[in-house]
Amino acid sequence: MSRRLRILAALVLATPTGGCMAAEPSCYTKRASVVLPEPTRVLAHLSNGAAGRALAEAIFDGRVEDARAMLARDPRLISTAVVDDPKVPQPPAGRYGDLLTFAVARCDADAVTMLFAAGMPKDGVKPGNALSLAILADSPATAEQLLAAGAAPDPQATGGESPMRNAISFGHLGGVMTLLRHGADPREADGFGIDPVRLAMDAEQAGIAELLVEKGGTLWSVADDGSMAAHALLEPPVIFTSPEVLAARARLVERARSAGLGWPPPDRATVRQQVASGAWPTPAMAQAGMTVAPPVLDRLRGGGR
Repeated sequence: MSRRLRILAALVLATPTGGCMAAEPSCYTKRASVVLPEPTRVLAHLSNGAAGRALAEAIFDGRVEDARAMLARDPRLISTAVVDDPKVPQPPAGRYGDLLTFAVARCDADAVTMLFAAGMPKDGVKPGNALSLAILADSPATAEQLLAAGAAPDPQATGGESPMRNAISFGHLGGVMTLLRHGADPREADGFGIDPVRLAMDAEQAGIAELLVEKGGTLWSVADDGSMAAHALLEPPVIFTSPEVLAARARLVERARSAGLGWPPPDRATVRQQVASGAWPTPAMAQAGMTVAPPVLDRLRGGGR
C-alpha cells in the first residue's frame, strides 16, 4: 500500500465511523459514516454513577426539563462523561462523549443552551468532542451555536479533539469554512508538523487545501520527516480525480511556483537536513510561507534527543 493510501486510510479511521443513535429525528444524514454516541454503549461507561446515567438518558431522550432539574439538584453532574478504559486504546464505535456531545448528536439546541446555563465548559468536558461532531451535521446550526457560545474553533491546540481534522477527513468544505469564519488557524500544526493544508493534501482534498491557503495557510510547513504539503503536488491523486479537483491542484501548483521558494521543492531528506542544520528557514523563506512547528524544530535540531 502506498504512503498516500495509508494516510487516507488513517484519516478515515481517525474519524468515528459506523453505528447509529436510536433517537430520532437524525440530523446526520448527508455523511452516512458519521458515528453518533450510542446509548447502549455509552451508559455503562459513564462517570457519576446512576445519577450520571439518568442524566445522560434524559439528554438522549430529549427530556431537557428533566435534565435541567437533575442538574439543579446536583450541579456536579455537569461533569458526566464517558470514562475511557486505559486498557482499550480504541473503544468500540459509538462509545465516546460527554453531555454536550450527546445533545449535539440530537442537534438539540434547547439542551445545548440548558447545559451551558448549567455550567458546561464551552468546549465540553471532553474538549472538542461536541464541536467535532457538530461540524459534520447536515446543518451548520449546531456548530454555529457552539462557536457563538465561545467554543474554541481549534480545541486540538490545547489537547482536545480536532474539528478541522474531522471536516477535512469527510471532505466537508462547508465545515472548514465555518471553522475559519470563527477564527480557526489554517497554520495550526500538531506536534509532528502536520497542519490543515497538509491534512487536506494528504486526503486529496485539493479544494479544501486551496481554501485554507487563500485564508492564510501554507504549502510549505515542514513535518518531522522533511515533507511538506507542496510535495503532494508532485504526485497525481489516486482517489479523487474529478475535473474540479484537478483544476484546484493546478491552481495550487501555480501558487507554489510563485511563492519564491523554488519549484519543484527539494526532496524530503534535503529539507530535513537544511532545517536541522539551521540553514532553513531563512527570514525570506519564512516570509514566503515556510514554517516549522516548534516541537519539530526542536527535534530536528537536536533538542528532543
